[in-house]
Amino acid sequence: MDVIFKGRNDRNLLALTIDDFPSSGKDHSAEGSMALLDLLNDLQVPTTFFCIGERIKDHPGVAARAAENGHELGNHMMRDQWSLFLPREEFMEQLDFTTEAIRKDLESNGIPCKPLRWFRPSGGWPTPQMTVWAEARGYRTVLGSIWPFDGIPIPLLTPEARLELQEQFVEHFAHPGGIIVMHDTSKSNPLTRETLATIVPKLRSKGYTFVTLGDLLESM
Repeated sequence: MDVIFKGRNDRNLLALTIDDFPSSGKDHSAEGSMALLDLLNDLQVPTTFFCIGERIKDHPGVAARAAENGHELGNHMMRDQWSLFLPREEFMEQLDFTTEAIRKDLESNGIPCKPLRWFRPSGGWPTPQMTVWAEARGYRTVLGSIWPFDGIPIPLLTPEARLELQEQFVEHFAHPGGIIVMHDTSKSNPLTRETLATIVPKLRSKGYTFVTLGDLLESM
């Protein structure tokens, strides 16, 4: 099964990837996805966003804003549901829907849409058949190697404790060629932003450079 978990380990590079994008539209400029894009711009962190097709259509212009800022866009299927149990016909329909939603959003905002390269199944569990189906549309399946469990509710933890846990997890497990997986949902977005604001400077002080998946995986 052709699935990528990390890049080469001979360079101090990290790729930040964010799933479930976008969580909100351009009318929420001080929060949600727009605030996340502003933060990444301030931090100068190129990011690969795995987009959900229905959310791209529901929040026009947000994907275009990400591309305009130099970020990369990947396919995370049409809706936030597990891809694992989809039959081939429905899988391809969802994959193509998201590809087209991204293309239309970019081109309607005057941004050429380059061929999309990266696929991550919704739910994070690929099958051998799924990777072949995605490859037929020009996609490579990418998971990650640094996932701080931000999409999983942990009972009894305060928001402060969750933030500390997430920051420590990313810092501890960072490694050359690592692919970080975080999320942009309405619930996870604030924690993602707080974590990045703290952890990016720390990782840079350790000699890491942030790049897109395309740059991380260019020789693979």
